[in-house]
Amino acid sequence: MPEEKKETGGIKEIKDAKKNGNQNPAQSPSPPQTPPQPEKSEEERKKDERMAALIKEIEQAFFAFRFYPVATKEDSRIQAENRIIDAYAKEDDTVKQMILYMIHENLSQAADMKTMHNFEHFKRKLPTADPSQIRINVYRAMFNYNFSLEGLIALVRLLGRLEGDDAAKLLTYHFTFFSSIEAESMHMLKNAVIDTLGESTSPYALKSLLEYATCTEREQTLQRIASALAKWDQKIDGLKLSKKEKDGLTDRLRQILTLEFGDSHYG
Repeated sequence: MPEEKKETGGIKEIKDAKKNGNQNPAQSPSPPQTPPQPEKSEEERKKDERMAALIKEIEQAFFAFRFYPVATKEDSRIQAENRIIDAYAKEDDTVKQMILYMIHENLSQAADMKTMHNFEHFKRKLPTADPSQIRINVYRAMFNYNFSLEGLIALVRLLGRLEGDDAAKLLTYHFTFFSSIEAESMHMLKNAVIDTLGESTSPYALKSLLEYATCTEREQTLQRIASALAKWDQKIDGLKLSKKEKDGLTDRLRQILTLEFGDSHYG
């Protein structure tokens, strides 16, 4: 009798699958279909519409800030700053982070301070751009508020008016950058940050100033930091910290102020 052939491997599996009415195991299963998304409720739609309107309003506020003093006047800039501060104080973390991001993007223009923004510069940067668009970029660089020192200083002060450690941390980020470049413009921006940290109510701002005072070897920087720390002398008690932590910060603060100003500060 002829030897019976044994079905092996995939052939047997396929026959068994057909017999049982199952899908061919050699074939990849079709990917699951994504179920249709449920329609948003009226409340969710209203929330999305409100958020979109709020983002547009904040963007317009930053436009008003940047276009000062050529396209907007001082009262419009002040209103724009107040709108940004109000939104930061009242809205959720998503809005807060967006505002910090926008300030960071505008303040980052400081990295380009040594560049002369003329036609040739933008032509090299945007080789395929139309000449009219290049000229628009030149005009923006000439007249946008954040392309000048006074505008960048105003941004630093605006950032300092936002409450909380997040805003203070962004200030110290830019302080770190300003401190890394030896130029008069960067010294001015660095001093603006030090002064603003002195006006802050953030514990992180105070702790950062104390670290800078301890580590700096520049006498001018130390004097500036000490002046900023002097503003903190009456604010420590109001911080939401434990008594032990407040006492530790007070001791460090007074050691630095005594070294810099002598006993006259507490006389």
